[in-house]
This record gives sequence, C-alpha cells and structure tokens, in this order.
Amino acid sequence: MKRAIVIILIMILVAGGGAGGLIMLGIVPNPFNPKLPEIPMTAAEKAAAELSLKNKFKPPIAAYVLVKMDDMVIPVIINGRVERRVLLIARLKAATAPDEALIKADMSRYTDSVLRDLVPYFQNYFITNSMLDITAIKARLLKHAKTTFGERVQDVLLINAFEQSNGRIQERGP
Repeated sequence: MKRAIVIILIMILVAGGGAGGLIMLGIVPNPFNPKLPEIPMTAAEKAAAELSLKNKFKPPIAAYVLVKMDDMVIPVIINGRVERRVLLIARLKAATAPDEALIKADMSRYTDSVLRDLVPYFQNYFITNSMLDITAIKARLLKHAKTTFGERVQDVLLINAFEQSNGRIQERGP
C-alpha cells in the first residue's frame, strides 16, 4: 500500500513537471493565464499612452566620460578662526572622450575658481545656516565648470558633500 502511494505521488510529480515545462515552452497554452481581449481606448487615452512611451527612460548607450577632480576641503573661516571644514567629492561629466584630456589639463584653473568662490560663500552661509544646501553647491560647481570649460562639460556629479566641525583633540599630559 505504501509503495502504491509513493508511486502515484511520483507519477503526479513527473506529470506536473512535464505539463509545466510544456506550458513554459509555449507548446501548450497556459490555462491559468488566458489571452485577454484588447480593451478599446479613446483617442485621448491612446495619445496619453503614446506620450508615456515617448517620455520613457532611455538608458545611455555608452558609458559616461567622467573626469575625477581632487577631493576639495574648504575651510570655513568665521571671526578669523577655522570653525569647520566642508569636504566636496565630485566628478565632471565630459561631453566626449577627447574633451576629457583637455579638462584634466585645465583642472587646476577650475579648482582655483571654485575655491575662490566657495570660501567666502561658506563664510557667510554658516553664519545663518547649520546644514549644507547641496543644490546650491552643485549649481555653483556647474557654473564654474561651464565658465572654465564651456560646452566640454555637460554636468557636474556631486558625489558627496559634508561638513566637519572643528573638534579639537586635546593632548594628554605625561
């Protein structure tokens, strides 16, 4: 009796696996997912569907050409003392691969213009604010990139921006 039950269970398992395989291959139509008739749409609904297909995200066809800029540590000087530091990590997105070499060659001029702008900006910013505004920082980085490199730079990717308060480490006596 036990053998008969085991044999029947194995036959059901094999038959179910075979039927599932035939359905997955498309040889046998799936009885659990019948083809539904197409629902008629109005002209406005069809236009909306076409617009959503047009606005669908299109992934890039090639890798971005990113130019690594050195990490920037910007001191925030308030009342003649360095009260905190702002660390910026960013990449410049070059328009084409040949532009990458030109951007790398002129990176020091870009870094200089960013530092000349952000040191006084943060000096005034942190008097009234306590948190970084990354949209304003990115806009300033992009403005300097467009001024320095023109159309060679498409965008600035701000990877990380954070501020560090000036915590002093006290030395211990002997």
